[in-house]
Amino acid sequence: MLPKFASLALPLVAVLGLSACSTRFDAPSSLSTGAQLTAGERRLLAVEEYADGPALAAMERLYLPPVRLAPGADIDPDIPPARLDDVRRRLSRDLCQRLARAGFDVRPVLATAGDIDMTVDGEVSAAISGIRRNNVATTGMSRLIGVAVPGPLNPRVPLGIGALGVEAEILDDTGRQVAAIRWASQNHLASGGGVTTILDGPDAFTDLADVMDLSSVFADALGDLLEEARADQDAAVIEADTPRGTCDAYEALIDDEAAELG
Repeated sequence: MLPKFASLALPLVAVLGLSACSTRFDAPSSLSTGAQLTAGERRLLAVEEYADGPALAAMERLYLPPVRLAPGADIDPDIPPARLDDVRRRLSRDLCQRLARAGFDVRPVLATAGDIDMTVDGEVSAAISGIRRNNVATTGMSRLIGVAVPGPLNPRVPLGIGALGVEAEILDDTGRQVAAIRWASQNHLASGGGVTTILDGPDAFTDLADVMDLSSVFADALGDLLEEARADQDAAVIEADTPRGTCDAYEALIDDEAAELG
């Protein structure tokens, strides 16, 4: 016999389906230019994107400063600055890890003057364009259902779903845009594998739980774009390694920013 939550979840999944849910945020673009963006799709989600394959194939080391809040970002009111910093930490770390897996040597800080071996080929600029909090009660119900129903689906109660918007671009050492993506999504109504469940602890039940889930989804979208663009080139692609522990640096970097602001 199916558990009680399973009997509730199966018809819910049938109604909701598997597609990701896009959303829109009323915020000005933070990209240096959007002229080269074209419509694309990343894991069933409509995006705008651009990638210069030859330029990306020649890049080895990327500077990725902490993700920032875009000027005029469309963010739900009354989210404490400390919680927004939590989102920035998560996004920064997820982007760092995904770019590392894509074959780049990612650096959270620029080299000091005269350090020739630490020069970078490009800079990744990423900014949060929007945040919608999720309803804690319905999110908690979804997480509990996800635990009760093992298997490929983590069903969502279709109420109070959180959303995240992010834009990112890569500029080469001359300031020319060689890749960019404009992305925004609600959390999936049904997502794979029970990625976030009750077993993840209290963070899975906060009003930013969906936003935290979506952080890695955005990172994958950018990473997939870059990998595909590099793979399409006939010339050899430069592959590099990110030193172990590099992506942990964003915790201290964002803490230092907060301390400077008082």
